[in-house]
Amino acid sequence: MTDSKRVKESYKISGTRKFIGKKMTESLRDYPQGSGSIYFPVDAVLDLKDELKAQNPKVSVTSIFVKLAAEALKEHPLINSALIGDEFFIYDSINIAVGIGLPDGIMMVVVKEAQDKDIFQISDELQDMIAKLKTKKLGMEDMMGSTYTISNMGMLEIDQVTPFLNPPETGIMAIGTTKKQLVVNDDDTTSIKRMACFSVTINHAAIDGFHSGLYLKTFKKHLLDPKSFMGLK
Repeated sequence: MTDSKRVKESYKISGTRKFIGKKMTESLRDYPQGSGSIYFPVDAVLDLKDELKAQNPKVSVTSIFVKLAAEALKEHPLINSALIGDEFFIYDSINIAVGIGLPDGIMMVVVKEAQDKDIFQISDELQDMIAKLKTKKLGMEDMMGSTYTISNMGMLEIDQVTPFLNPPETGIMAIGTTKKQLVVNDDDTTSIKRMACFSVTINHAAIDGFHSGLYLKTFKKHLLDPKSFMGLK
């Protein structure tokens, strides 16, 4: 029996695509993963982005998420960790990898020591690394050494995604697109809020869902009042 499919193109998987495939295979094969998702209001973050962008055009929603995640990870260091063999490493350094979509696949840029940087430093670094990545001028040192990963899928209009761990990290967070939703408030009144889905995946061999739940609870608190938790007036 002959195969009747007409082939448009055929090529060997190599380079970036092969590296991504190897990492994702390792992630799903070697890491018992647990995931959860929750919708949070992001009105305060979006308003703050517009305000800060007037001071520095490199400020983005993603850079604010990086800063807020770093602040939350300081309170929940078990999430900022890695299980390598039988040894569990909890890091002082909060090095946050950010996924960047390229024609060849998703690559990571890493904001090092994010816990010690303000939003403008993070925004400058992030945009500078992305520009270098797109022109293939980014050094490997800026793509390695992460302790936690954020993947913002909002610009692709994806509501929700279940992220795979970035080995050997213990946690990763993916963020969906922002949509206006009718919300019932605590006093039973209703209002329209801009909501986004935040999905986290953890290595269940290292920590439990309880720990990621506490982290998300803190992260929500930061989302609702980002200025305070970012040290802004």
